[in-house]
Amino acid sequence: MGFFLRRLSFYFLAFLVAATINFIIPRAMPGDPVTMMFANATVQVTPERIAAMTKLLGFVDGPLHEQYFTYLKSIFSWNLGISIQTYPQTVNAMLGNAVGWSLFLAGTAVVLSFCIGSVLGIFAAWKRGSKYDAFISLPCSLCKRFRL
Repeated sequence: MGFFLRRLSFYFLAFLVAATINFIIPRAMPGDPVTMMFANATVQVTPERIAAMTKLLGFVDGPLHEQYFTYLKSIFSWNLGISIQTYPQTVNAMLGNAVGWSLFLAGTAVVLSFCIGSVLGIFAAWKRGSKYDAFISLPCSLCKRFRL
């Protein structure tokens, strides 16, 4: 149980670090995403329209810690908002469209690595004790040595 809790706490901490970096970087960049959306607009954009779009996209004014907790809440509730790049499509829809290709690429990589690894392992077992076996088995011995 201790191993499981250590792993779970490590992954939770890694998630918080990644989410914090993802939260801070856009806010540290100069400019505003909404004004960048309308930078090349051919129509006149009023300040009221910019304010409405800012509210729609979830760029709330307020202290940074309140924005951060709102950001974390939206991540955990899987409400990722509207995409700035492909407005008015939601981020969830964009991710949903990409899941199929991601699974295809990951599946292809798993099948290829299994096939190549099996063939290399068979040849290493066939030529046991040779330089080829030592070369192919080197990553395994490094994993055992450094407990990876």
